Parts: sequence; C-alpha cells; structure tokens
Amino acid sequence: MDWHRLLFYCLWISPRALLAVIAVVMYRRGLHRHFPVFLVYALYQIVEFVVLFTLIKIPSVTGQQYAYAYAATLVLSIALRFGVIEEVIENQFRDHQFLKALPRRQLRWIKIALALAAIALAVYIPATGNRLMGGLYMAARGASLIQCGVVLFLIGFSQFFGLSRRNYAFGIAMGLGLFSAADFATFALRTLLADSWTSFLNDLTAGSYLICVLVWLGYLLAPERKPVFATVSAKDLEDWNSELQQLLRP
Repeated sequence: MDWHRLLFYCLWISPRALLAVIAVVMYRRGLHRHFPVFLVYALYQIVEFVVLFTLIKIPSVTGQQYAYAYAATLVLSIALRFGVIEEVIENQFRDHQFLKALPRRQLRWIKIALALAAIALAVYIPATGNRLMGGLYMAARGASLIQCGVVLFLIGFSQFFGLSRRNYAFGIAMGLGLFSAADFATFALRTLLADSWTSFLNDLTAGSYLICVLVWLGYLLAPERKPVFATVSAKDLEDWNSELQQLLRP
C-alpha cells in the first residue's frame, strides 16, 4: 500500500472513529437530549462511511453505481447539517427568549441572500466531471455557501451579545462552519485546477472534516460554561421591546 492510499484511508476512517467517540460522550453526558439531530448526524456519518467503504471493496460495483450511492448519501448529509444548524440556534439562545426570536428573523434574510448567491454560482461557475457529479457538486457548493454564511452569522451574533464561547452549541457551530468554509473553497478550486489536483483536493476536504470533528470532540469533552448575556445590551433590547409593544398596543 503506497503512502497516498494510506493517507486517504487515515483521513477517511479517523473522523468516523472519532464520531463514534462523540456519540458515546453525548450519551453518557445526556447531551443527546439537547442535540438529538447532531447525534443522528454523527451516527449517520458512520453508517455512510460503512456503506461507501463496503461498495469500494466490492469488485462488482461499478464507478457509476458508486457515484449514485455517493450522491444519495451526500444529499442526506447536507440536509442533516441544516438540521444541526437549526438545533444549534435553539440551544445557543434557549435561556433568553428575546434573543432566541431575534436571530431567526435575521437568518431568514441571510438564507435568502445566500441562496440567491448559491444559485448564481451554480449558473455561472462550470461544473466538472459527468452530469451526475457535476450537478451534485453545484448543489453541494451552494449548500456549503449557505451553511457557512449562516454559521458565521450565528457566531458573530453570539459574540455581539456576549454569549459564552465555551458552550456545546457554539462548539458545534464552530466545527460545522470550518468544514463548510473548507468544503466551499475546495469546490471552487476544482473549477480552477486541472484534474491532476483531484486527489489533493479530496485529501484537503477529508482533512478539514477531521479538524471539524476534533473541534466537536474538544468542546464536548470540556466542561460547558453557561451563557452569560451582555448585561447592558440584553437589558436595553428588552426595554426597547417592551416600549415598542406598548406603542403598538391599541
């Protein structure tokens, strides 16, 4: 086995092994009650790896059949990542009802703007490979852009209101944001570089996912620090909200 194949298997297997550790840690700490979607996502990634790895090892499986299986698993993985983002919002702002509602209103417009940008990218940036994989790359590129933008907005919003960076929700968002940014960057590079760079870009994506999983594991193993809201900002916002409700009351 050459060194590149060994590196490929290491980058492919190690994040899934760490996700199994994350699932155990979440169950033992009772975090599966607060982050059920994230737990489902972690377990799904393990199952997805087992399926794809098995297909690679079966000689009778053609490249086209593997491509269809990869496309199906990737679509579901992207959908689960959106579910994780919604779950992070719920948990990051769960102790403060006003702040919990405010980012939802802002995120609607952020998602719309990012979705339009993703559509523009899909139209004006050519896809590579066959029609199936080209369409898959365009869809995944747009999803990565949306997820990266939403996570960055969420992280910035948390910092603006003085929410703790040592809680589990922030760690999950941070890891997902890093991976989405790296994933989007590699998709863009695929359109600029020759096919000879494909293996390197695949390793880069796998390595960024390993970093993402390590961030998740580090946050879940560390003790959580409860959210501490910025006293002045949060109080002022609540006062403004009360005054506004009184003015609008008939």
